[in-house]
Amino acid sequence: MANLTVLAFTIAALLAVASAHRTIITTTIEDDTFDTSRKQQCMQHLQGQQLRQCQIHLQQPEQSQQQQQTLQQCCQELQNVDEQCRCKAVKQVFGEVQQQQQRQQQQTGPFGSPSQEIQKLKQKAENLPKQCNLQTRKQCNIKTGKQCRMEVQGPQFNRCQKYLERQITGGAGGGYLMSAVWDRKQGGEVEQCCEELRNVDVECQCEAMKEVMREAQRAEPRRPEMGEMQRVVEDLKNQCNLEVEQCQVTSEMF
Repeated sequence: MANLTVLAFTIAALLAVASAHRTIITTTIEDDTFDTSRKQQCMQHLQGQQLRQCQIHLQQPEQSQQQQQTLQQCCQELQNVDEQCRCKAVKQVFGEVQQQQQRQQQQTGPFGSPSQEIQKLKQKAENLPKQCNLQTRKQCNIKTGKQCRMEVQGPQFNRCQKYLERQITGGAGGGYLMSAVWDRKQGGEVEQCCEELRNVDVECQCEAMKEVMREAQRAEPRRPEMGEMQRVVEDLKNQCNLEVEQCQVTSEMF
């Protein structure tokens, strides 16, 4: 009798562990799905938000007399953003200011160390939620430079490569019916490519586009259509409605 009791207890314990394991797996999958859906919702939400004062605040020197005033105005802008999208809003502002600084450095030359300037900008942006006493869904960590390059490396843009290849090799031919089939297929491929790029953190999306170009160049380094490929890749920003303000892939490719 005692043996039967021990056996029954052991089976019950194993079933409980298995049930808990299944619950953990289900929770993880649901959370990943939620993150993907939330990214899309936040992107739509932020399209209607004005974050101009946050941009001005990040661009101002630390000891500027207007710092406190623009900080208050920036905090008000972030207050109007949905709590779950605030970190994404901060990253979007950081990306826009970073690209503005990079364009300015190309025209006038760098002022100080570019990497140090980016780190200062990063820290200033990451501190905004705390300075504004705002709640965010999680800690707002911004990736830059090497972190972005590490994130986008690897075969994670296969759909973009297929879309790029089809764009370069030309249309379907074969009359109206084949053309209609081609248009539908092309539309599906660009949307799949866009999904790959949107899954990258906003501050790394430009680096992701550059990686798409690098992958194409690695596959066939001396391809004569590289200039056309560059145009197609840069146009993905508009086609995919990405949050990067501007992304030039030329300088690192040639």
